[in-house]
Amino acid sequence: MALEGIRVIELTTGAAGPTVAKCLGEYGAEVIKIESRQRPDSHRGGPKEGRLNKSPDFVKLSRNKKDVTINMQSERGKALVRDLISVSDVVVENFSLGVMERWGMSYEQLRQIKPDIILIRLKGLGNTGPYASHVTYGPNLLALFGMTYLWNHPDAAAATGEARTQHPDFMSGIAGAAAVMSALLHREQTGKGQCIDSAQVEAGASLLGPAYLDYVVNGRDPQPEGNRQAGAAPRGAYPTSGDDKWCVISVHGEAEWRRFCQATGNPGWAEDERFATILSRERHQTELDGLVAGWTRQHSGEEIMAVLQAAGIAAAPVQDVEDQFARNEQFAARGLFISMEEPEMGPVVTESPPVKMSETPPRVYAHAPLIGEHTEAVLRDALHLSEAEIRELTEQGVLD
Repeated sequence: MALEGIRVIELTTGAAGPTVAKCLGEYGAEVIKIESRQRPDSHRGGPKEGRLNKSPDFVKLSRNKKDVTINMQSERGKALVRDLISVSDVVVENFSLGVMERWGMSYEQLRQIKPDIILIRLKGLGNTGPYASHVTYGPNLLALFGMTYLWNHPDAAAATGEARTQHPDFMSGIAGAAAVMSALLHREQTGKGQCIDSAQVEAGASLLGPAYLDYVVNGRDPQPEGNRQAGAAPRGAYPTSGDDKWCVISVHGEAEWRRFCQATGNPGWAEDERFATILSRERHQTELDGLVAGWTRQHSGEEIMAVLQAAGIAAAPVQDVEDQFARNEQFAARGLFISMEEPEMGPVVTESPPVKMSETPPRVYAHAPLIGEHTEAVLRDALHLSEAEIRELTEQGVLD
């Protein structure tokens, strides 16, 4: 596999850091996740809930990883982690600012342990600046860089507040994995490691370039547009036959408009002066949406997709989870969903790595680890500790 021979130490919780390590693990890196039974990864859930090894979030983010429990409140525990870093290539961390420093694991301190170490630090607002120490998590970062506001509908009474999604965590996680790959290539060429400073809010904000450009160039504050977009009309989600079934359609420019009209049977309203140009269609989009919906209600989403796609028009049914499993031929053909046997959960369906490589294909080869599942094996194989030494550490509570 592409990253075979690379060892990653994961000191993380939540989603951003674990996503970096998950991506690296799918391409062959040995990922050793370090946590404590006293304070396990937040996505595991607590021991009182009986979910330590049964959390869907944790299962998704921790496949292909090894799990080692170490009590980081003990000096011997911190020393063990430093020993593991000394025989590793990459450290991934996303704890609050200052935690690594209190453990004696700043970048400069890690360089003394392993001069060519690559450290990636993922924080909500980055590792520098006046707000770097502020408490953040994925959903509230969406509001901070403006995504939830722009996701709103134009006629809504107020901008949407917190979104129940962790998009910035996953965005920064994927971008972070790419940054680690670049750092590994740099190390291969120069022999030098480096520290990667990743801000989740900036990874998310990078997707809003056109909105920022509109403000800088035109002095215009972008407003929520719902499903609409300049240069496209009709554009949106339209009701289809069936109970609460929808289809999305996006028609750009004049050539697509003509093909759209032909594909829908050249209805009388297609010749209406209100819809003669893209500008006039945008100005009368509410009326146009109502007329398009009158046509879509007569057909299923799949029928609409087939007719419009054949005419070169972007269209697809809005799918729920059942649709994706039972009726999405594209997902089935590419093997998007795979089944894994989790020790305490039984069979679990998850998604396969999304980027295929012909010579070094990524793989999901191991279930998410039980808490502490690999502690003894890693200490024995990576640090060459004896059984007696491991037993002594266990008795002292260092491996708790």
